[in-house]
Amino acid sequence: MGYTDYHNILGKAFSLEKDEEKMKGTGIDYRTFSFSSNYTQHLPGSLKMPNIEKDFLSGIADNEIRENIDFRYPVFLPEGYKQTNRAIILLHGLNEKSWDKYLPWARELVLRTGHAVILFPISFHMNRTPSAWVNPRSMAGLSSLREEKCEDQRCSTFANAAISERLDNMPERFALSGYQSIMDLLNLVNHISSGNHPVFKEDTEIHFFGYSIGAFLSQVLMIANPGGIFDKSRFVLFAGGTVFSNINGISRFILDQQAFEHLRKYYLNHDSWRRTTLKSYVKRMDVKNVARAFMAMLSPEYFSSLRNTVFSNFNDRLLVYGLKDDKVFPEEHIMDNFKGSGVWVNRLHFPYPYSHEAPFPLSKDPSVSREVDKSFDSIFKEIGNFLRDEHNYDFSGF
Repeated sequence: MGYTDYHNILGKAFSLEKDEEKMKGTGIDYRTFSFSSNYTQHLPGSLKMPNIEKDFLSGIADNEIRENIDFRYPVFLPEGYKQTNRAIILLHGLNEKSWDKYLPWARELVLRTGHAVILFPISFHMNRTPSAWVNPRSMAGLSSLREEKCEDQRCSTFANAAISERLDNMPERFALSGYQSIMDLLNLVNHISSGNHPVFKEDTEIHFFGYSIGAFLSQVLMIANPGGIFDKSRFVLFAGGTVFSNINGISRFILDQQAFEHLRKYYLNHDSWRRTTLKSYVKRMDVKNVARAFMAMLSPEYFSSLRNTVFSNFNDRLLVYGLKDDKVFPEEHIMDNFKGSGVWVNRLHFPYPYSHEAPFPLSKDPSVSREVDKSFDSIFKEIGNFLRDEHNYDFSGF
């Protein structure tokens, strides 16, 4: 069986409601854990942002949306194992609500490396969203309203209506929810490194697989690297790796035209952003170098020497892939982002129709499925070899 078969098998067996599940015949088990975000004070609705109105989609302020504060995340493990000293954190793409696409990715990473794989949701994504935001009927209505009020609107769909409306109304959310995601990840890493996580030993090394906006967040983590916490970490950037100004987020599955253009104007308007907004954000952020790292990933001219130095230092621990037909994170812009650092970008082009959102699409055509399975196996074999380190390798059974 290949990628396509396991996509269906894992999708039917997986549930965040289960504390532990032995997935017979797949080579893996998984466990789910509760997480509570401690970084809501910077979100809209807090005392530090008193003039922000409630989010009309949920009817409450962002910092009170329960799903985004208390949630569950899964950890995939090799079959039969309970504890390990190696972890890979998999970070997903923008505006995704289901883990289904990533289940075979996580399984393959487990089998190729022997490491545990953590599927961690970004703020206000996946299972961190209110149910109303993923209701097709109500979101289709919202999409229609956005088409009516926005002249020459493109790519407005029920799938991107909620995030488009939220970011269009308040583009600050992109940075503030990103900051919450970064701080949640640092909290998770510290929890694992302390030896207090039931799956991980105290000496656990943590690596990252970032796809799309998950690659963007991974780069922010690399640049910030508070206290050298990621000095031993390896990073894989798949279909991602460029700065914000070179991303094209207009997609039926990501953002509509109005929202993305407003977002670009807000963050790339040098006067309003650099003179006022950045200073305001830095004052609110507990870890100041996170704000600088975020700035370094906005545009080529922002902190370019810092960005190039960091990527150069991570050179032998950084594996980057760009896709030829990727319209969201264009391959040429990923290459441009690493020119000054000497990091090699692997250029991929698959022998079947694909896109940024679906690099390994499901198909009813057996010949296409065979090509997808073959490409998937080839890429993840290479990624597994990169992430696997035979030294200091330790697994404990029951």
